[in-house]
Amino acid sequence: MQQKVKKSGKLVKQELKEREEVELEINIVKSWIQETREYLLNPTMEIDAQLEELQGLLSEVTTHRQAVEKMAEQQQNKYLGLYTILPSELSLQLAEVGLALVTIHDQIQAKEKEVQQSKTLNQEFGQKIQVIAKELNGILSKLKKKTNNIAQAKIDQKILGEELDSCNIKLVELDASVQDFAEQNNQLAKQLANRIGKLTGLHQQTIRQAEYRAAKLNQAASHLEEYSGMLEFILKWIEKAKSLVHGSITWNSASQLRDQFMAYQTMLEESGEIHGDLESMNEKIEYLSSVYYTEGMTQQVSELGRQTEELQQIIKLRLQNLQDAAKDMKKFEAEVKILQVALEQAQATLTSPELGHLSLKEQLSHRQHLLSEMESLKPKVHAVQVCQSALRMPEEVVTSLQICHTALRLQEEASRLQHMAIQQCNIMQASAN
Repeated sequence: MQQKVKKSGKLVKQELKEREEVELEINIVKSWIQETREYLLNPTMEIDAQLEELQGLLSEVTTHRQAVEKMAEQQQNKYLGLYTILPSELSLQLAEVGLALVTIHDQIQAKEKEVQQSKTLNQEFGQKIQVIAKELNGILSKLKKKTNNIAQAKIDQKILGEELDSCNIKLVELDASVQDFAEQNNQLAKQLANRIGKLTGLHQQTIRQAEYRAAKLNQAASHLEEYSGMLEFILKWIEKAKSLVHGSITWNSASQLRDQFMAYQTMLEESGEIHGDLESMNEKIEYLSSVYYTEGMTQQVSELGRQTEELQQIIKLRLQNLQDAAKDMKKFEAEVKILQVALEQAQATLTSPELGHLSLKEQLSHRQHLLSEMESLKPKVHAVQVCQSALRMPEEVVTSLQICHTALRLQEEASRLQHMAIQQCNIMQASAN
């Protein structure tokens, strides 16, 4: 009896030990199930990592199910060998953990499907964001392009505005969809919301660019018209100025020189507005530069400024030359006129028929008096010579002037008359003796 009791005690101890080991394994599985449930409720990984983790959990749950099934079979066989049934408590625990593993398996699969759907939706949202961003960047790029046809640019601007409105509708719809998606995956929805926020910023930037460009285009036509008007005026002035400065100066008389001086003066006065026009044209170019190709216009204004400056300098130099020449010619003409009048008077006196009715003595006295008066011709001749030598004109011009030939003829005439008067005085004085 003692041996039987002793043997039975050993068996009980062995049973208790084995029971504890089984329960320990069951509790380990239960703990794993609990941890897995908590993870499924609050996943913290990125979506791809979640999918990888869930696939690992499916593999683990299969391993646990196989282990529990094997354990149940082993316990079943054990107690059958003892000609008894599996204790109800142990049977219940094995059944519960087996059912929990089936349930958690289904939950993991459902979670995997949910995460996969979230991933798919996230990818679709990402693609939509990329499409809208590409469209907005395309519109923004077109809005920054310049044109050389304002009318066509306005038509294109209207089309871009319609495309921008379409992007806005897509953006609003996408934002609403992402807000709905937040109920399924708040973490992904936040990431998408951040991307949509940046996309909204790009949309607003594109709107501002469109408004800026529309305003520039609306005023561009008037700026171009004003530019063209000033350009036409300057080109006409340059054409007239070139024609004037390339023409020859007529040096024949003071009046002609004055007329030419007035023509140059008028041309210079007309150019007074050109400097302001060129500055205004540069302002127009600066305004147009954001929407219009202005490189050629900038070069054009620079070239116009250079040509205008050169022509103005030539005109100013010509003006001074004409003014000096007119002043000198006027004085020269006056001295020639004085000499001519004096010579005409002397000629008239010298050849007057009335002298023939006077006595020889009276004629001699009269001619001697005339001869003394003719001495006053010398300073007049000298004055003509001084004026001629002081003419501020090209030397080759001076030698070809008609008035210079006249002056030379008058000087010769003065000398001839003086010589004639001397001869007549000598003859009469000899006759009187």
